[in-house]
Amino acid sequence: MELQFFDPGLLRIPIELQTCQLIPDGQGGADEAWIGVAELFAHIAPMNSSLRTRAQYDDQIITHGITIRYREDISLDQRFLRNARVFAIRGFYDLDETKRYLICKCEEISS
Repeated sequence: MELQFFDPGLLRIPIELQTCQLIPDGQGGADEAWIGVAELFAHIAPMNSSLRTRAQYDDQIITHGITIRYREDISLDQRFLRNARVFAIRGFYDLDETKRYLICKCEEISS
């Protein structure tokens, strides 16, 4: 794979990587609690916007590409938090397979 250039100076937006932890509710179920795993610096770029109709209501889906320094511990059950904005990780890949940068395809689930 060809080496791709990415300006590391673009990694200047502070974000929090979170993971979901299930906490028993005492009645056989569980509540979700999002726990901070790491504070990172990222580059956030909007990628796409589309409409989805569910139960006769239109719902806008906004996707972003979030670039961070390479990490081994990223998974699809995590999310990023930036102020009040939440970005669910839907996929990720190594930019050029050199383990320098990781691009996460995310869906903004609240703002």
